[in-house]
Amino acid sequence: MLRWSIVFAVVVACSSGGKTPERPRPPTGGGGGEAPGITWKRVETARDVPAAPAPGTYQIHLIDVGTGLAILVRGADFALLYDAGSNDKEEKPLRVASYLAATLGPSGDDLCVDGGPAPTGRKGIDHVVLSHPHADHASMLDLVVHCYDVKNFWDSGRVNDTVFYRELLGAIGKSPALYHTAADVAGDHQMEVKGTSITLPHWDRFSEGDRVKLGEGAAFTILHAEGKPLKDPNQNSVVIAVELGTVRLLLGGDAESGPRKDPSAPVGDVEEFLIDQHAKEIKADILQVGHHGSKTSSRRKFLEAVHPSLALVSSGPKMYGSVTLPDREVLDALSAVGAKVLRTDERDADCPVHGRIGGDHGPGGCDSYVIMVSPAK
Repeated sequence: MLRWSIVFAVVVACSSGGKTPERPRPPTGGGGGEAPGITWKRVETARDVPAAPAPGTYQIHLIDVGTGLAILVRGADFALLYDAGSNDKEEKPLRVASYLAATLGPSGDDLCVDGGPAPTGRKGIDHVVLSHPHADHASMLDLVVHCYDVKNFWDSGRVNDTVFYRELLGAIGKSPALYHTAADVAGDHQMEVKGTSITLPHWDRFSEGDRVKLGEGAAFTILHAEGKPLKDPNQNSVVIAVELGTVRLLLGGDAESGPRKDPSAPVGDVEEFLIDQHAKEIKADILQVGHHGSKTSSRRKFLEAVHPSLALVSSGPKMYGSVTLPDREVLDALSAVGAKVLRTDERDADCPVHGRIGGDHGPGGCDSYVIMVSPAK
């Protein structure tokens, strides 16, 4: 079996408002790193985005959307988008659509580009996964569905009676996408959101444990799927373990352990479930840190069970309640398990980059990262 290394390239720039967490020094690019086989470079504009991955290699793009989450996973023969949303009013859906145009190629119509000529054709995205229906994870997805031919859309099935979720489901219903949820499929394939009845003609149900092939050497397995209307949609987060060759990536959205507590507190809620039911499957080289680095997630026991070498924290300047994430205690807990932390909030307050992908407005587009996975030489 091939030995694999993780090589990551950095799309960097932008510092958080409100309570200001301590900032690490951003990577400067070049070669070398704490672990053998890990190198990086900085990518600041569309011209710097790396070419499509060669067969047998993969890319993980942590897209800086400000206060939210969007992750694109690519192989030579597939593309998967996990979440795309922001809580920042200055951030528009074009932030993600423009990034997809820079990586996958322009697609759609004049609504899908940030100036310049309209695309002349359409491109596909094999899978879009929405962890749960909160705006900071979903508000940019309706434009993605409009601009790209999404083949499969995976949704928890937890309804959020909001305008953005209504618009998203409406776009899905008008598209050829297969709509998969963890909730029961309505007999008439209709769902009511914000007073509007939406028809989802290609709707089926998925379950925990389902394994989906992505492409050559790549697949994802659903580790947590709950379609019931729980008190907090964070509890409905769709958690997937992604296999990229022999490298493992764990994507968990806002999966939590419970109330805000120090990482030394007992594990609970979804994190406890994952340890109890999927202890082997949650072990990962790369971890998307839960709930933007909040103390509601990332209990020490969970981090020790995952034991990542690389931790991805997507956060921005907008406060969650009275707190600007990530929490310092979570960053310290990640360091304690030996994880290198990549953050999207490093230069939110004063981004020096001009020509950011998706525009120079708002806190996003400054500290994106692309992690490249390739066979070790």
